[in-house]
Amino acid sequence: MAGLKNVLVVEDDAMIRDLYKMALANADYTVEVADSADELYAKLDRFKPDIMFLDVMLPGTSGLEILKELRTNSELDCQDIKVVVLTNLAQRTVADNAMENGADGYIIKADILPKDLPKVIESLEED
Repeated sequence: MAGLKNVLVVEDDAMIRDLYKMALANADYTVEVADSADELYAKLDRFKPDIMFLDVMLPGTSGLEILKELRTNSELDCQDIKVVVLTNLAQRTVADNAMENGADGYIIKADILPKDLPKVIESLEED
């Protein structure tokens, strides 16, 4: 683990959120979680993530809308955060939209085990 130490997991499914948090904490990352846009923005007031795992389907505001806000609103100071979009939607348009709006990666949740998340972070550190 080199530079990306602080991780924010934004996921509304409590079971997935807890599994991701546990897997990342066990790999010695500092992990915070949020279940909505409101909680995410509140966390950003006191926690500066190096990387964010951001679910597409969230209550209220979609992850893609949040991604646009993170990339364009300089007051949030999140332009340099690595953002990996999480979804169970295996639709190419969702992936394309996420990448066009500044995502650093895209993961289909059904295709990854929580224990593999540190490998995703390591691959982003190599880029």
